[in-house]
Amino acid sequence: MVNWLYKIFICGFLLLINSKLYAQYDTGYVAVDIAQMEDYNLYPSYDVYLQMMERFATEHPDICKLIEIGKSVQNRKLLAVKISDNVGDEEFSEPEFFYSSTIHGDELCGFNFMLRLINDLLINYGSDSYITWLVDNVQIYINPLANPDGLYNGNNNYVTNSTRYNANGVDLNRSFPTINNPVFDFYEPEVKAMIDFANAHYFSISANLHSGSEILNYPWDSFYDSELPLPDNSWFEQICSKYVTTARKIDPEYMESEIAQCGYVFGSQWYKISGGRQDYMNYFMRCREITIELSNAYFLHPDFLDEYWHKNRASLINLIGESLHGVTGRVTDFNGNEVNNAEVIVLDQDKNYTTVFTNKGGYYFRYLPPGDVYEFSVYADGFETINQVVATQKDTLVSLDFMLRNGIAYYPLPPIEGVEGEVAFSAQFDGGKIVVESSKPISDLVVVDSYGRILVKSKPKKFKSEYTLNNCSHGVCVIKAECGGRSFTHKLFITK
Repeated sequence: MVNWLYKIFICGFLLLINSKLYAQYDTGYVAVDIAQMEDYNLYPSYDVYLQMMERFATEHPDICKLIEIGKSVQNRKLLAVKISDNVGDEEFSEPEFFYSSTIHGDELCGFNFMLRLINDLLINYGSDSYITWLVDNVQIYINPLANPDGLYNGNNNYVTNSTRYNANGVDLNRSFPTINNPVFDFYEPEVKAMIDFANAHYFSISANLHSGSEILNYPWDSFYDSELPLPDNSWFEQICSKYVTTARKIDPEYMESEIAQCGYVFGSQWYKISGGRQDYMNYFMRCREITIELSNAYFLHPDFLDEYWHKNRASLINLIGESLHGVTGRVTDFNGNEVNNAEVIVLDQDKNYTTVFTNKGGYYFRYLPPGDVYEFSVYADGFETINQVVATQKDTLVSLDFMLRNGIAYYPLPPIEGVEGEVAFSAQFDGGKIVVESSKPISDLVVVDSYGRILVKSKPKKFKSEYTLNNCSHGVCVIKAECGGRSFTHKLFITK
């Protein structure tokens, strides 16, 4: 009897030790060494994730570079790779495309898919003609994991304990500057890092990957179209439709729900949020960003990763290709010098929050539906404003260059009108100064940059005021003004 009890005790003790040993890992879900990720049918532990990102760059140094965007609350790395044929150079004539995933730590499958996509682009470069063309003509940035503390909540080897929030308990996708409230006293480190990264680039198209539904949504998340019209609505619908149509070649019922049978929806028509990255990138950064919800399951079991990857692979690759459809060109002076941060405006199409700007090399990228004729105007301080007409073509990046003559610029878009025209308000950046003007005295004025820092705070009580900006970096700023009993929010692009 004693011997029998002793054996039970020993067996129980060994089972306890064994369970504690294996409880370090989510057995069947997490790869604990890099070899287990060869088929991409698991989620990597945090250490394996770091090893994979480093290996991408070391094994493909000619076309892949590892970038540390920043650090999380718990000091985990926020990483991205750049994939390009001249990966060490800034190629201003090429658009910059950006993928980012898992800003909500418990929405996992996009994390796996972005690692697969990086690998796919790298191993097929030189053998697959379409992928080679993309890498040769687009600067591709991929951030597989935007919220590592949420994904590896409590343990670098667990994913089943993941949480939506970061380590401070904050929803990162509700924490970006907003159109109505651009002033923030504090940014979560993950959000601050993403804002810094966006400000350091001129991303033209981007996508933020989520799960919990199967649908695409496009701006705005914070406003209905009747509240803030979206001139590019037809272009967003076009690229979303192409994504869904391609995915449905694999699964005809994919991304089909009661929300939208077509598979995509205007963000706020689904549900309204405030502080989302999608609206921030579109409004502040002049980047066309969409949100891709990949699976109804927040945690997609590894058994289904292959299936969902094959549904999305071609669509994810083709979306990068949208960077090479539309209108591009270079803006120079008569000596051939680039004019950076010139505002490129599509007349009868753009609002003051949808125009784009030239990058440091003087190049711009403007995405429009094909098969139509548009009139472009270029506004730059110190140069005469000029217009040109261009016809867009299917699957083509049409070239339209501008050569500007020194002179006085005029802003081709009308001022913001109040209800029934009772109040008009306008703002321009001219000669290093912000010039604001209204048909009624301006009682309160606040100017903030894309980091939420206050640049100007004033009670001018005048119809027109000028403000010199010192030591401010280039980028979008937001002006909030009170005049004639109405509130106005206006956006400008500040040049150095």
